[in-house]
Amino acid sequence: MRKTVIPVLLAISLSAYAQETKQADTAKTTKIEEVVVTSLGIKRQARSLTYSSQQIGGDELTEVKTPNLLNSINGKVSNVQINKTNGGVGGSVRITMRGDKSTRNSQPLYVIDGVPIVNNTGITGTGGPNVDYFSGMPDTGDVLSTINPEDIESINFLKGASAAALYGSQGSNGAVLIVTKKGVAGRSSISFSSSITFDDVYNLPKLQNSYLQSTPYNAATGATGTYDSWGAKGASKDYVKNFFDTGITRINSLSFQAGNEKTTNFFSLGSTNNTGVIPTSTFDQYNINYRNSSKFLNDKLTLDANVMASLQDSKNRLTPGSYFSPISNLYWLPRGIDFDQFSGDNYTYFNNTRFLPAQNWWAIRPDGGFEDSETQNPYWILNKNPVTTKNKNFYGSASLSYALNSWLTAKLRGNYNYYNSDTQRNIYAFSNNTVSGINGKLSKNTIEKTTTYSDFILAGSPKISDNLSFDFTVGTSISDLKYTITNIENNRLFTANLFTLNNLAWNGEGNGYKIDTPHRQDQSVFASANFGYKRLLYLDLTYRVDWSSTLSKAPKNNFDYYSAGLNSILSDVFKLPEAINFWKVRASYATVGNALDPTSTNPQPIFNGGVITGSYSSAPVDIVNFPQFAYLFPQPEMNKTFEAGTEFRLFNNRLSFDFTYYNSNVSNQYLKNVSTGGSIYGTNLAGIDISAGKIQNTGFESSLSYKVLDSKKFGWTVAVNASANKNKIKEVFPIGFYTGSGDVKPFFLTGGGYNGIKVGGSFGDIYGTAFLRDAQGRIVVTAEGVPQLAADRQTYLGNPNPKFMLGFNNTFNIGKVNINFLIDGKFGGKVLGITQALNDKKGVSQVSADARDNGGVSIANAAYANGTTYTGKTDARAYYDVVGGSGGINEAYMYNATNVRLRQASISYQFSINGKYFKDATLSLIGTNLFFLYNKAPFDPEQVSGVNPGGVGVDILGMPVTRSIGFSVKANF
Repeated sequence: MRKTVIPVLLAISLSAYAQETKQADTAKTTKIEEVVVTSLGIKRQARSLTYSSQQIGGDELTEVKTPNLLNSINGKVSNVQINKTNGGVGGSVRITMRGDKSTRNSQPLYVIDGVPIVNNTGITGTGGPNVDYFSGMPDTGDVLSTINPEDIESINFLKGASAAALYGSQGSNGAVLIVTKKGVAGRSSISFSSSITFDDVYNLPKLQNSYLQSTPYNAATGATGTYDSWGAKGASKDYVKNFFDTGITRINSLSFQAGNEKTTNFFSLGSTNNTGVIPTSTFDQYNINYRNSSKFLNDKLTLDANVMASLQDSKNRLTPGSYFSPISNLYWLPRGIDFDQFSGDNYTYFNNTRFLPAQNWWAIRPDGGFEDSETQNPYWILNKNPVTTKNKNFYGSASLSYALNSWLTAKLRGNYNYYNSDTQRNIYAFSNNTVSGINGKLSKNTIEKTTTYSDFILAGSPKISDNLSFDFTVGTSISDLKYTITNIENNRLFTANLFTLNNLAWNGEGNGYKIDTPHRQDQSVFASANFGYKRLLYLDLTYRVDWSSTLSKAPKNNFDYYSAGLNSILSDVFKLPEAINFWKVRASYATVGNALDPTSTNPQPIFNGGVITGSYSSAPVDIVNFPQFAYLFPQPEMNKTFEAGTEFRLFNNRLSFDFTYYNSNVSNQYLKNVSTGGSIYGTNLAGIDISAGKIQNTGFESSLSYKVLDSKKFGWTVAVNASANKNKIKEVFPIGFYTGSGDVKPFFLTGGGYNGIKVGGSFGDIYGTAFLRDAQGRIVVTAEGVPQLAADRQTYLGNPNPKFMLGFNNTFNIGKVNINFLIDGKFGGKVLGITQALNDKKGVSQVSADARDNGGVSIANAAYANGTTYTGKTDARAYYDVVGGSGGINEAYMYNATNVRLRQASISYQFSINGKYFKDATLSLIGTNLFFLYNKAPFDPEQVSGVNPGGVGVDILGMPVTRSIGFSVKANF
């Protein structure tokens, strides 16, 4: 069947270029007859879609502004999980749709005006910092963070493989289609918008100030004392709250648009300026955008061109972990020490021996050594270990469309994207010698990325009959990605505190200079077709073949896939009650490939300072010497997805409802650096890269919108998004790959050493240390009542992903007053709070003080090794010395991840002026992330360190939760 369909599809395919277009406003108001943007920029009537699609209008993105436009979507789109990184304003966003699907990268493809771009995430991008104590560099942002939300007309979320099938391997995880604004014929206007928000820290860790340093610090003798607070009862000042500043974010945008029947223009300028809650932390971004659309040759030829550019400059984005985090040294400051002696300008003094600024800190001994490898003055870290990131992004695209006749159009499109990210940390002399050399240290990471894409498409809508409609597209495309990734670590500066590349010595230890130049090219042909019968039955078919350079040494360098979808407009087929205005059912099936990363099948030597290190960029199984293992050689992932759904419109279209069930199975997962710890079928293949494993996601997603009241004087619209996803690891390694106990070992994901996959588990399961328990499940304690650590250091502890997600959005219109609030809930899951564990062991947490006040820790369900029940109280310090800290018992710090928050709220008033030049203005009071209605974790369960596959649900000294409240104004001229 498949082989007979392919030749037909290569000659015919689907398009809606000939259809009339109408801009959709928002997902709440989109009507079934309106046109939405789908794959390859194709515009389709919503009624004809055979898969789930949800669109957000530009007004919803700017209702309450955030520097990264995707943060404005959280809670508004069903089954889309958005996690922002904890570095601060302008950071990256980790987004997954319908669950995690890939051990490499589950983020969707981003498309601007129909042409794909590559976001700066994943293995060949900035995955961001790992969940690690020694994270040296912060999250550096991504391409999406550089886009001005005021330039966006709409965003459409294609969540399934069927919806994104025409985008090829890049669309395996779904696609986010961004449509930018352009001028409107017959109208000239100027718009100005400005907002200012104030960011405050809340939900800080609960810390104690009633127990002092164990061995007191003595400034007179230089005795540092101990780096903990298990001392005598006393009083200590709370320095934590006063450390954080009130952050201020200013976002401004000015746009011009004009047009006539032949040409339209849109031009905008934007800026985002932030001073963060962390002292000295700043973020500045500047945007420029221009789009022109013109018609020639009696309107047969259309040129659409767009240019976007941005500059970002950030300083002292928070880095997770303890070594470069000012907040760790603030939390852990031994109680009783007067921090005022070391804060502000007192963080440094002039060293008369070396004629250099030196660090002033209680933990520095007279000999210059530090009491602990992780301790430094928070203000020294901010001023003398500063980290800066400079990002440059340029995006240009052009599209030529020519109407060959009344039903056939040829289209040539292309884009070019240049992205440069330069991050540098300067570590001055007199820093802790764990992180610095005697003259200081320079750390520098740069990523330079160029992406080009072009395609040629023939699209047509020939008329067959009044009852049968037929649209088709056939085309070819080529994409090319080039990276230059440079990583420098050098603690051998010739001249102290001179942080330039020509001041670095490259002999000896303590330095590294690595340059990686991955290159990927994909070539494709594709076709699709859409048949419609009497506007009540639609059939979609797609087919695509990709040739990828990432498979250069693989037995086969191309792969193909297809999709089929069918829907029926039952409200046109049957006579239904008058209350039902529209009813559609739909179903689709798709297979979508996902190519590998560069050099996966063609290993390249790794150079460090110009010398081959002996390591390679990849290690695919050697099928020349071991042909029996050819099935393990890296190959493209394959996503097979089925979905079915229905849509309703009721009560004169006041109520709309959409429901989708889906099932996806992604096989051939790319597992890197697999260590068998022994043999596979008698052959030692430790440390290899293979394709194996299968990940399944099943679930549902639904959205409901109801106009409770609909009048000019008072309106009330309720929108609810609800979804659930169940992820299951069906397979990791083939049967027999491991022997003995290896069968139960998890494979850990990039991003930290806590999240792994194992057969029967779920993506991102958290593994760690656990309590030693007896046969009855009781915690085994020593004679002193101290819990013991189980021998297995990789015990399953929980999964951080929510089991159910809910967004509840309310909009009220009272005359010219608009009120909107969004409640967002994530239900289920478990997260790991290592910050709390560290605070407990240091004795600075309120929990540790309460335990001392109560005479010790009561351990529920505990017993001695001989089986006798333990009912006493364990000494607080002895308990937390074993359970807390970096080497403690992770199980004790697993928390319920359920959280419900007031995500967004706004109150606005529109002034209708209708003057000669001044048309109208809107003044708003806005707020985001205002407060939790429910949260049991001592941190934000949604926050992540980076956008890696792993690291989700683990907090190691991340950014405290912040709320933003402010004002915005928008004026139209």
